[in-house]
Amino acid sequence: MILAVVLAALLLLFLLVRHHVGVPFLAMIAGVSVYEAFGLQFAGAIHQWIPAIDEWWAQLGLYIFFVFVMPLIIYIRAGKSGLFGALRVIEAIVFALLLTVLVADPLANLFSFDNTARDVANWIEGIRGILMVVGVIFAYVDVMLFRSGHSS
Repeated sequence: MILAVVLAALLLLFLLVRHHVGVPFLAMIAGVSVYEAFGLQFAGAIHQWIPAIDEWWAQLGLYIFFVFVMPLIIYIRAGKSGLFGALRVIEAIVFALLLTVLVADPLANLFSFDNTARDVANWIEGIRGILMVVGVIFAYVDVMLFRSGHSS
């Protein structure tokens, strides 16, 4: 249920606000890369500096920060999208789906998932690579169409 709520909330946000999704999408992918490259070591360092913070919580916090929070902040601060019509809708759907699948595992650790939510998360995880490629293509197009805070 929580997965459906997150997906619906993100999709609604992206469809209603109509901001530039290209840079936040690329930031999300960069966040995944940074976390995979340095997240575990950084979480270990945080745990050493502040022993009261469990290493698992530090890992979870860093992942959510890099992959979810920062791209959403960038999205909220972005200008209007350069894409229009069906392209913007598809981009919003891909961004919401990928962001949801990227936070599905941490959400599963915090909340109990029913079988349907696990099946949906596994299905989306199966098409994660396709979502990333399609999303990156749309992000590049969106970035190229975006000029000085005004859509073309």
